[in-house]
Amino acid sequence: MKSLVTTILDGLTYKDLSGHRQPRAYTVMSGLILFFLLIAVGVSALNRYLLMSSVKNAPISISLSTQVPETIETIQSPTTQPTGDLFIDCPVNAGEWSLTPTYISQNYQVIQPACVYMGLEKTIAWALAVREGYSRAEATELLGFDQMPIRQLEHVTIPTDKGLSDVPVSFIPSDPDFTEWRLNANDKPAVTYALRGCYRTSTIVGNHVELWGNDYSVICIVVEDAENTHIVYALNDHFYTATATPMRSFLFFGYGADQSWAWIGTQETPKIEITDPASTANEREVVGLMYDSQPWDAKWLIDHYRLMMKPLPENWQGMTDENEKQVILNGLMEIAP
Repeated sequence: MKSLVTTILDGLTYKDLSGHRQPRAYTVMSGLILFFLLIAVGVSALNRYLLMSSVKNAPISISLSTQVPETIETIQSPTTQPTGDLFIDCPVNAGEWSLTPTYISQNYQVIQPACVYMGLEKTIAWALAVREGYSRAEATELLGFDQMPIRQLEHVTIPTDKGLSDVPVSFIPSDPDFTEWRLNANDKPAVTYALRGCYRTSTIVGNHVELWGNDYSVICIVVEDAENTHIVYALNDHFYTATATPMRSFLFFGYGADQSWAWIGTQETPKIEITDPASTANEREVVGLMYDSQPWDAKWLIDHYRLMMKPLPENWQGMTDENEKQVILNGLMEIAP
C-alpha cells in the first residue's frame, strides 16, 4: 500500500535539489482545469436554482377521464399558417409535432415547431377579446371562428409526477351577448395570458397506446393573470360593476380532431392572488422563453389582430345596483348548460 502511494506521489510531484517535493507542471494544469470546472458547475447549479425559484409550479390535481364529449366545431387551422407577410408550412397533424421537457418541468413541455402556437394564439386572442368588452358573438365573428372556440368539460386529465390526475374545471358564461371588461387601477385592460407547457394525452403501455384526453390529442396549460380591480358586466342593456382582487388562474386549451384549439376549462383550484405585479410579469417573461412563447396581453391583441378594448359604458363606476346584477345573473342562468 505504501509503495502504491509513493508511486502515485512520484507521478504527481518531484523532489527538487533541496529534497522538497514540488508539483509537476501537468499536475498544476490539471488542478486549474478541475478548479474552473467546479466553478462552472457551481454557477450552472446556482442559475438553475434561481430560475426554479422564480417559477411557480404548474397546477396538479386528480384520475382518468372516461367520458367522451362531442367534438366542438371551431375554425380549421390551415396547413399553411401566416406569420407577418410570410407564409410557412406548419404541420397540423399533432403526431408530427415534437414535445420536449424543459428545465422547469418534465410533464409540461415545449412544442416544436413553434409555428404550432399560432393556432393556439388565435383562441387566446378570443379569450382576450371577451375580457375587453367584446361579446362572445362579436369576438367569434371578428376572429373568423365558425363557433365560439370553447368546450365545457367537467374535468381535464393531466400528467403529474405520481401519474395521471383529474382536475375539476369551471367555465366562463357562454351567452353570446354577454360582455365584460376586466380593468386595472388605471381603467385599462387587466388580463395577460402566458403559456405554462403542453402535453400529449396518450401513454405508451407495453405494445399499445392508451388515450386519456377525450377528443384532444394535445393540451396546453395557460395562466390567466387578471390584475383587475374592477369588472364591468353587461347583458341586454343591463350593467353592473364589481370590485375585484387580482388573481392568477390556470386554463386548459385542447387541440381537437378538427385540427383546431378550444378553451376546454379553467382549473377550479388553485387560484392565486397576485400581490407583486412586477415579479409576476418578470416570471411570465422567463417562463415564456422556456416555451418558445411570449405573454399575450392587450398590446399583443392590438398588434396582431387590431382589436382594441371597446369603449366602457358611460358612468360605469356608478353601476353598482344589486338589482341589475341579479337581472344579469338570471339571464345567464337561462342558457346555462
